[in-house]
Amino acid sequence: MTVYRLDRAPVLAVVGVIVVVAAVTGFVAFVATSVLAGVATVVLLLAAALLALRPPTVVRLDEHGIRTRRARERWVDVDDVTLRDGALLLALGEEGAEQRAVRIPLASVGRRSPELVREVYDRMNTAHGYRRFE
Repeated sequence: MTVYRLDRAPVLAVVGVIVVVAAVTGFVAFVATSVLAGVATVVLLLAAALLALRPPTVVRLDEHGIRTRRARERWVDVDDVTLRDGALLLALGEEGAEQRAVRIPLASVGRRSPELVREVYDRMNTAHGYRRFE
């Protein structure tokens, strides 16, 4: 199983906001001697540390399928894979008005986006029995 996590840039931006909010609640805890604000500060700092050390998962790939937060699909159910507008689109089901798609923004995985695209294409080829022409 391959796990692609959120890129560091958006994670560190969110961590920065959390730390600023923690600083404000820490100041309130100090000035007002509020235990509740002190606990909130500690919880916010722990959340920021956890987020910085282990960013959230964007997509998981294994030999059976692909998992995102909103979808869990098998490779044999994916009809087409395209790159459009900075996103990887996986078309599911029959073509027509009822066709569904899973959209994975490539900016969310950052530097690993070429690796993600290559792995998705390779797993699709394996699932549908395609081989490279040699």
